[in-house]
Amino acid sequence: MSEAGRFSYVTFVDSAPVVLKETNINKMHTTSEGMLHINPKDFVNFNSKNAEATMSIKSIATSAVTYKIQTTSPEKFRVRPRCGIIQPNQEATINIWLKSEHKLSDDSKDKFLVMAMVAPGGECGGADVTELWRSKSPTSADVEQHRLVCRFDENKSKAQLDCASKSSKASVDCSKKSGAGVDPATAMERQLAFTQNLQYVTLALLFLLFAGFGFLMYQQLGQHDSTCPKATAYSCAKRK
Repeated sequence: MSEAGRFSYVTFVDSAPVVLKETNINKMHTTSEGMLHINPKDFVNFNSKNAEATMSIKSIATSAVTYKIQTTSPEKFRVRPRCGIIQPNQEATINIWLKSEHKLSDDSKDKFLVMAMVAPGGECGGADVTELWRSKSPTSADVEQHRLVCRFDENKSKAQLDCASKSSKASVDCSKKSGAGVDPATAMERQLAFTQNLQYVTLALLFLLFAGFGFLMYQQLGQHDSTCPKATAYSCAKRK
């Protein structure tokens, strides 16, 4: 039997098409979680890298619960396991793969339905579970329903984009600081120009230093000349 043949198509209660949005998806669930707690609650979040999704279902009932998972697009997905039994307070992990030759619908048409009901007698085998659900209508009063919409994980994608953007900015800043990616000839010219400018600055500082030193020496000599006493003229006495 083909992969698609092992799945059952979901027929939703209303025959008219429903535009499923984040604001109204909760209204399409069973009123209260009496048997199963689904995580994530409203969406099947596929990883954008490997097209895989993981769903956790936990029994919050006081007795064993049997579950079954259906999809509106069985030709697109592989689900393991598709049905089973969970004892009270126990948890089961459901793995879902989007086949490589398919892609998710852009208009939220790909959905999953997780159904749950009390296991008759408290437990039953795999064959019994399959047969039990085969004769059970999804809309039966004793069946709890959880509808989820397929999508790629937007939070992870955004985080990856932010991370990539930050990494790109960091690389650009690093390149600016270190001069990475600059042509060697251009780098050499810049280095020579920097050395010449440094020499000019050094010569200018030396010139100013010598000029200042000369000015100080000039002031010192001027002060010395003004403070020296004038020589007194002496005349020899005439001889008699």
